[in-house]
Amino acid sequence: MTGYTVYLDQVILGNLVMNYIILWATARLSRVSANKMRLLSGSALGALYVLTVFLPGLNFLLATGFKIAVSFLIILAAFAPLPPARFFTCLGCFYLTSFALGGLVFGFIFFLHSGPLPAGDIGGVLMVIGDYFWYGTLLALLAFWAAVRGYTALMRSRLTEGLFKMVLKIGFWDRQIEVKALLDTGNRLSDPMTMQPVIIVEYDVLKPVLPPVLQQVLASPGDPVCLRSLESLSESRWSSRFCLIPFQSLGRDGGLLAGFRPDTVEVVQGRYLLQFEKAVIAVYHKRLDPEGSYHALLPPDLLTMGRKTIFATESTEGSEERIQQTEYRSQNKKLSAISY
Repeated sequence: MTGYTVYLDQVILGNLVMNYIILWATARLSRVSANKMRLLSGSALGALYVLTVFLPGLNFLLATGFKIAVSFLIILAAFAPLPPARFFTCLGCFYLTSFALGGLVFGFIFFLHSGPLPAGDIGGVLMVIGDYFWYGTLLALLAFWAAVRGYTALMRSRLTEGLFKMVLKIGFWDRQIEVKALLDTGNRLSDPMTMQPVIIVEYDVLKPVLPPVLQQVLASPGDPVCLRSLESLSESRWSSRFCLIPFQSLGRDGGLLAGFRPDTVEVVQGRYLLQFEKAVIAVYHKRLDPEGSYHALLPPDLLTMGRKTIFATESTEGSEERIQQTEYRSQNKKLSAISY
């Protein structure tokens, strides 16, 4: 009978490191906070349980029921106290990451081994695993760490997109447009006359709601053009709607943007429709986002000034009906609040 030498210190160390990474990934995926000492205690509990494989007379501890019980104890040691729903979420993530990391380790081990595996020789397979175990484990841990970091970053970016990207509706001259807007915490522009926060919108998306005479006036960018534009409108019925907005940017001490006050401004934020009686639109002649994912920048102060808030129902049809009803009342200048 062939004997094999097992170094318990390597077994404990290897399992301690892998268990720690598994619990770290579990915390990231389930969005549960845990400090390093709690994760280390759960990892140590899992590493000690592995020793039952090598101790005689304790094979009953390898039964499925005991494995589930130990999994419960590891999760409790690392994350308790937890509500039942969050506990089972952590448990599911724990099993998922354990199986994924285990598969990665063996995948890298056999990937690094060159040549055929010994057919029907379990001892030869174990030798291959022993020769490449630490190399495979290190590569698997690095790949697993990168995958978890990338996944959580992707989820965070999607969450951020849902929080900061909204739909802006602008009504002017009996027309209305919908624009994808980004809530820009750095946008602190305000109208120097009214001190109202300023929404920056690309000219190309504003053009359909502008009268032809205003399209000609606002077609060209530049500070001198802005001044001439305002002068040309001095005798027009639109003169009270327009203003000049000073701004500063990186590499430029100061500049001017042409601005106007539309008839209606509405922002769709999740299940809410916010209406604003007073808002200023600044015309920007370049693209705000090279990828075109948004065409307007909302100032954060604007959202705190929306006095007209309409709650939308959860159903899609109900939301659309209420938004359409709101648009109809807005276009007819009936801006009384609607409560449900």
